[in-house]
Amino acid sequence: MIISFLNYASKEVLQTYSNKEFINIGSIKDERLNQRFYKIEQGYEAYVLALLCSMSDLCEFDNAELAAESCLGEEEAQEILHMAQGATVLLLDSNLLAHPDKNIYPLAKKLASHYDLKLVFDNELHELRYEEVQENNNLRIYECLEEDKFIISSSFAKLCSVKENDEVLVKTKDKEFKSKVSIDNNLSAIIALSKKAKGYAFSDCVVTKIGEA
Repeated sequence: MIISFLNYASKEVLQTYSNKEFINIGSIKDERLNQRFYKIEQGYEAYVLALLCSMSDLCEFDNAELAAESCLGEEEAQEILHMAQGATVLLLDSNLLAHPDKNIYPLAKKLASHYDLKLVFDNELHELRYEEVQENNNLRIYECLEEDKFIISSSFAKLCSVKENDEVLVKTKDKEFKSKVSIDNNLSAIIALSKKAKGYAFSDCVVTKIGEA
């Protein structure tokens, strides 16, 4: 049995847990799941997790307020907790990692630990494809510049067989872009610098020359 917080199941969820029964908590019912569905107010997953933790004596909250805000009654929450004792996985939509309420992960972790459930986000079920960037001769890019440039060290240039003003295609696991090369001999590491971006600033990259200066 899977305790889940899903509004729409990915194909990986449907394939991985094809024969499993779901106790699903969400604002939208996905009819493809074999489920007992508990409808809650959209965006109030943290309140539900807090209610479940509080009713399990893992923390102390105002249960009545949490139930009213999330639209999940205390009796329904008690049913879920009873079924959690026979479940094996607590499955969360990976979209919840970007939820403005940062209590979701610690509450889910606390609940999973208490009921001996494996905590899984649905994106962990995706097949990883990262072969091209893995074969990159240990090239790393650091997204830190204010301007839209591609600046590399001389040792980076040697590994890529490029020179000043060559045009290159740069690929990371998240994106790709074209740029002209600018070599900075003051950079001692094997590193490339590019414009600031969201997320972690360092990543592996593959650089391919597409035009010569």
